[in-house]
Amino acid sequence: MRTRAARCAEDRPPDGGRDPRRRDPTRAILVVVTIPLPPPIPGVPFDVETAAGHVAGYLLGEGRTVLLLHSFNAAGAGVELAPLASRLAEQRRVVLVDWLGFGTSDRPDAPYGWALYGEQLGRIRAAALGPGETSVDVVALSLPCQYVVVAAAEHPERFGRIVLISPTGFGRFKGSAGRTSRTLYRSLRLTGVGRLLFAVLARRQVIRWFLRQTFADPERVPRGYEQYCWRTCQRPGAFRAPLAFVSGLLNDPRAEAAYERLANPTLLIFGDHPRFTDPAAAEALVAANGQLERVTIERAGDLPQLEQPDETAAVVEGFLRK
Repeated sequence: MRTRAARCAEDRPPDGGRDPRRRDPTRAILVVVTIPLPPPIPGVPFDVETAAGHVAGYLLGEGRTVLLLHSFNAAGAGVELAPLASRLAEQRRVVLVDWLGFGTSDRPDAPYGWALYGEQLGRIRAAALGPGETSVDVVALSLPCQYVVVAAAEHPERFGRIVLISPTGFGRFKGSAGRTSRTLYRSLRLTGVGRLLFAVLARRQVIRWFLRQTFADPERVPRGYEQYCWRTCQRPGAFRAPLAFVSGLLNDPRAEAAYERLANPTLLIFGDHPRFTDPAAAEALVAANGQLERVTIERAGDLPQLEQPDETAAVVEGFLRK
């Protein structure tokens, strides 16, 4: 785990940090102005170095480590779990990360797919370990729940208790990430249609419409959250990972079978007004695996940790304390 300050010091140009292009008026056009993206939480920043790029992480609190993993969408970022992170940090050591390609992490032109993110999870998990720890508890949101269950099914000793909020990978929300997905992704990338599609998805009014679909009560969408979603979409390279998501490349085809094999105590949390997950299909998984539990948060959609933060946090805390 390397602090952000150390990385910045290593990356600073030898002239003291000034961009030489800014001193040459004939090259001023090369300077790209981007909208700054603040950290998702006021924690201690650190970087996880991976072969594909730097993953930004944030640490706060003390105690046994719980790793928080945000969802994937056009505006996915760790801020989705910021209120829950702050609540858990009152009693736990919390590690919140922005996945590669999202939020404050690098957004490289990488081979985005379930294999890449499975490898990313392994590195993130190892970096999140506190002194003397060999396993971590995990709270994941939406599609990345698939990576957690696959990793935990293969190596249960690396994980403790697992909380999955609005999980996917089964029922109506599972995918094969096969040839059709790869063909669609290549088409979106090579024709320029993907950039146009993302430009539409990243518009403020489109983000607002999408968020209103994920809440049981559209009026409960936090305005600061909507603003952050728009800002994260303005970062250079912001279109890359979301296009892989839209194409279906990020779905792990091993997920449904992994739910059945999980040996770690695992809690599935759903809102009572879901749109992008399938609680009914989860009933069969829970019935087939005694390690799985299911809880429904009333008056909530697919982001119960934002729509009903106190109730959701209480459920998560109670499960992690068992």
